[in-house]
Amino acid sequence: MPPSDFFSSPTERSPNWRHAYEAVLDEDDTNTLFKLVEVAEAAVLTRRASLEGSAHHHSERRAIEEAVATLRVIKRERLKFR
Repeated sequence: MPPSDFFSSPTERSPNWRHAYEAVLDEDDTNTLFKLVEVAEAAVLTRRASLEGSAHHHSERRAIEEAVATLRVIKRERLKFR
C-alpha cells in the first residue's frame, strides 16, 4: 500500500481529526489553543479507536501516533501541562 493510503478515497482525503489537529498547529492564542487541543485530542483518539482491529490504514495510524505525540508536546511546552 502506498504511504498515503489513508488519502485513497474522497471521504478520507481530509479526515476530521486532521482538520482539528492542523487547527492546533496554526493557533497562536493560548486560550484558543487550549480549546483546540481538547477538540483535536478527542477527534484523534476517536479515529484511532475506530481503526482498532483494521488491517488497513497503516499510514493514517502512523500519522495519528505522530499527532498524539505532537499534541503532548504542545500541552507540555506551550500550555504548561505537567
